[in-house]
Amino acid sequence: MADVEIATKAPENDGAEQSVFPGDTPAQEGVTMGIAQFPVEGTQLVWVGWPYLSREAKTHYCVQEISKIADVDVYITKPGDYPHSPSKLLLLLSSGTGIHSVNNQLQADKYASEGFLVVMPDQFAGDAAPSSTTDPNALQESNPSLLEQVKLRAAETAKSFLIDMWLARQTPDKVLPILHKVVEGAKEEFADAVANGEGIYAVGYCFGGKYVAMLASDLPDTVAWGQAVKDEEQGVVKTGPLIKAGAFAHGTLITKEDVEGIQVPVSMACVENDQLFPDEVREAGRTHLEEKQIKHEVKIYSGVPHGFAVIGEYEDTKIKEAQKEAFEQMVDIFPISSWHEVSTLGNPQFLGRHTPNYLVHMMPTLMACKHTNAVALQPPGPIQAVYREDCTQCFDSIDDPTGLNVCLFCFNGGCTGERNHALRHSEAAKHPLVLNIQRSRKKVKRDEPPQKISKLAIAAETEEDRYDTKTSVRCYECGVEDVDKTSGKLQAVVDGILKASTFARQAEVKAWEQDFTPCEHTLCLEQETARQIESQDLGHCSSCDLKENLWLCLQCGNLGCGRAQFGGVGGHSHGLAHADQTAHPVAVKLGSITPEGTADIYCYRCNDERVDPELPAHLAHWGINIAEREKTEKSLMEMQVEQNLRWEFSMTSEDGKELRPLFGKGFTGLKNLGNSCYMASILQCLFTLPTFQDRYYHPQDTPPVSQSPAEDLETQLRKLADGLLSGRYSKPDTDVTVSEHTPEVPHQKGLAPAMLKHLIGRGHEEFSTMRQQDAFELLLHLLKLITRSAHPAPLQDPVKSFRFVMEQRLQCLSCKKVRYRTDEQDNISIPVPVRRIPRPAIPSNQNTGGEKPKDEFEPVTMKESLDIFTSSEVVELTCPSCSSKDGFTKRSLFKTFPTTLAVNARRFELVNWVPTKLDVPVVVGDEAFDLKMYQSPGLQEGEELLAEDSDVGAAAAEAKFVPNDLALGQLEGMGFPRVRCEKALQATGNTDADLAMNWLFAHMDDPDIDSPMDFAGGNSGAGTMADVASVEAIETLGAMGISPPQARKALKETGGDVNRALDWVFSHPDDQGDFGDDEAADVAVQEEKGKEMPGSREGPARFQLQSIVCHKGGSIHAGHYVAFIRKSIPGDSEDAWVLFNDEKVVKAADVDEMKKFAYVYFFQRL
Repeated sequence: MADVEIATKAPENDGAEQSVFPGDTPAQEGVTMGIAQFPVEGTQLVWVGWPYLSREAKTHYCVQEISKIADVDVYITKPGDYPHSPSKLLLLLSSGTGIHSVNNQLQADKYASEGFLVVMPDQFAGDAAPSSTTDPNALQESNPSLLEQVKLRAAETAKSFLIDMWLARQTPDKVLPILHKVVEGAKEEFADAVANGEGIYAVGYCFGGKYVAMLASDLPDTVAWGQAVKDEEQGVVKTGPLIKAGAFAHGTLITKEDVEGIQVPVSMACVENDQLFPDEVREAGRTHLEEKQIKHEVKIYSGVPHGFAVIGEYEDTKIKEAQKEAFEQMVDIFPISSWHEVSTLGNPQFLGRHTPNYLVHMMPTLMACKHTNAVALQPPGPIQAVYREDCTQCFDSIDDPTGLNVCLFCFNGGCTGERNHALRHSEAAKHPLVLNIQRSRKKVKRDEPPQKISKLAIAAETEEDRYDTKTSVRCYECGVEDVDKTSGKLQAVVDGILKASTFARQAEVKAWEQDFTPCEHTLCLEQETARQIESQDLGHCSSCDLKENLWLCLQCGNLGCGRAQFGGVGGHSHGLAHADQTAHPVAVKLGSITPEGTADIYCYRCNDERVDPELPAHLAHWGINIAEREKTEKSLMEMQVEQNLRWEFSMTSEDGKELRPLFGKGFTGLKNLGNSCYMASILQCLFTLPTFQDRYYHPQDTPPVSQSPAEDLETQLRKLADGLLSGRYSKPDTDVTVSEHTPEVPHQKGLAPAMLKHLIGRGHEEFSTMRQQDAFELLLHLLKLITRSAHPAPLQDPVKSFRFVMEQRLQCLSCKKVRYRTDEQDNISIPVPVRRIPRPAIPSNQNTGGEKPKDEFEPVTMKESLDIFTSSEVVELTCPSCSSKDGFTKRSLFKTFPTTLAVNARRFELVNWVPTKLDVPVVVGDEAFDLKMYQSPGLQEGEELLAEDSDVGAAAAEAKFVPNDLALGQLEGMGFPRVRCEKALQATGNTDADLAMNWLFAHMDDPDIDSPMDFAGGNSGAGTMADVASVEAIETLGAMGISPPQARKALKETGGDVNRALDWVFSHPDDQGDFGDDEAADVAVQEEKGKEMPGSREGPARFQLQSIVCHKGGSIHAGHYVAFIRKSIPGDSEDAWVLFNDEKVVKAADVDEMKKFAYVYFFQRL
């Protein structure tokens, strides 16, 4: 083994000569680090994190040897107490100087002092770089003569050639087999260390860096063994990465393919402007790791030479500091202890005499948990989801007795009760540390029922006012229940979790957010002379002493406090006063600035929130570096969300009495997340159905495996099924108590399905917002999502119970030939005839207060609406057989019936082209009714079919659209251009000038309103079956509650324009549509191919009303939704109707009245 004395200051060279091999480091000499050595009785300690130890200082701490593994020379260095104390196996791949370099051996010893068992193989098989001294006893001459210097320079030139020859020999097909043999041999010889680390770790310097990257990759088996890749036809077997994690410093000869193949956590210490590891290669690796979401750290060191990270004696302080920092960076990628124990710990008196005070205080914590400095421990970012309110796999929450465990690595929330999803996540993800949060509600006593809210008021109540919260850090792997939250990185991570917006609140904020835009005042901002302003910690309002809610004038740098805000945030409006006095328009809220460049920007001139595209530059003008900012206050949008969620409702009957709440299995309410009643009512109805219960409610099964349960639809639907059906959460709210003098009974808290709502709305323009939505549109969207999700056998798609087939029959009025077309559906939308009851005349002397009397309507039975839905009508089409233009009769009937029939009652009327809801009563009884009368008999004996390849209406396809002369003249007389008049008439049926005029007013801003159109084939008197209806357009209209036949017909009538097609549907409410020729929609093709037809033709078609979704309000996009569901109530002899009003669940009263105005009906086949 080489001695330190023979090592020189020549970079990575144990001899006298200057190396021409890149990546060299001056060797370290003597005891230079000032470690105090003291006698040890019964124990020896290595303090990790101290400065580098010299060879003499480390003689007592590590056990070193040069040995063989699998017939390969290796330098092995072990912790002094191994194998009595556990260690982890680390493979160190050196630079070209090999295992006899003192620098490399010192580097290996340093890792051993960190608790690793280090194996440094001779990857060059004795063929180290020519500039290296392989003879450990070689000595160096000093002060060579001039002749010797000439000889040395000649030698350098020769060595440059030798280096090229050496590099040509050191190829992957030579090096990888050596490394593979060492890896396999080390697994056998040091199996305990491999098992303790759950794999092998690797570090590499310079030349070794390339092979760390290759060992971290998923290479073909042939490449891993250094052989040529087999022919593709023979097949190539992939081998997984041979290491668990890796790190390398100033790598050489690394290619893009090397870094883009990395599959395990990796740390890279790089030199700025390093030609041996080019920027493009480094950035390719960074991009790959980010896209694959592989844990990594890439750090660039400036002002240091290539090779700086290998232990050596540098005079430059900057290089010394970088060397130390690089070592710590590389160690941090591996899960190791913060200090290492050799032999027995000894007695506390010894530690007190010989240990620095700060280490004495740290030792109990360091002994408790070894993960507190893990490289993956990072505080959550401003936009990162933190699940700290309820479990991602069930609805257990921080309000339960044992609280919730939040993973400190990925911020997943897991329950701690009997199901213990937190432990399951920890074991699956290998994330040992969690933050346990327990919250208890401060008791609230009501002396009387709550008053109905008549207006929204600002309340300064905070979470601290409502809850008591207790936290602790726990480690599953170490078995420690209360880890010191100040140790390692824990303090920053814990604080970040507690301060971060929860996932639910973050989703709400995002959903509520508007699309803010810049204005002329932000775009044309002219700033005054630059100056350095006080930091946020020291700054205060220029007109008062407030140090929060501060707004910085971007024009002059004035700090002024904002308005008093919801939640008790103080303010005296001095920022507004400054804007009024100076006319400086734009200000930014200091506490809302994030390193990502987001912040609250307000323009006082526009009196609205804005965006400043040049915010970093505008802040830098006042000495504020946006990259160093930390968001410390709630944004305006976050405070708005809190304000919107303060609504409370009292569940009372008409006489003012509180309705009796229901609790238990199947009687669990859903909390209103802010205009989410439309979703809650649909979900309650769906999960009452046996098919949904059978598919998603499996209380005895373990949850599905998912890396991100909160982002998995299967997991969230199972979570909801368990929450609604198990009865675990259907209990009175114990946080509210009432006096003996009030009749109020506490309702349940209700479940908050925020994660499911996020998944349902993700990517959807409407459902991703917090605005009220159409419940029927949500039903269609949700059924589509569920159908597209996986349903592993024996589980079945629950939406199958909704599917059935409608059959359309067309018969020519002249030749009597027929055509049948079928279409698969999962709902029907039936028309509701509108018959107003005449209002009595109001005497002229009677004062109505300016209010228009409310319209009343005659009741309509469900049978009447179904009769209209299935009735015959005459359509103007040209027969392809007899060429008659007399038209066809068209009728749509059920070919099969579903198990569950979803019916949407269309109670709408167009008022100025805006759909307006009408309160037309639809009478539906509780008794079962038969739909057999609406079943299609199919092709009858004696009927002659039209040829399949003929296109009904094709003869009229060339007919040019001719606008109605009278209507066209009226519109032109009003001053509308002719092209607009023609478009309006075509869109509205070519008959009524008033309808066309309303259409024009509604489409004045259309970008193509003045564009000429080709109206060929659009004759209102003769339709065409030409396929202009795209699948995307039909799906778009379907999401609005329009059936595929209606959508197809509307699109064909309007040239494929979705907006005009929507108008056409509303102006033709009784048209059942076109069942088309689309093979994908033609169920007859399914029959021919032997596929199962959805629904059933056999047996009775008796249906009974199971549940309804009711709506109150003038528009489906406003008002409130509730659900009424027929259920068996314990203690009642007969089924009864139960009202689900968000979290409130009660036995319903006067349900017959509500059934008349239902919006969605669910009928169950008996």
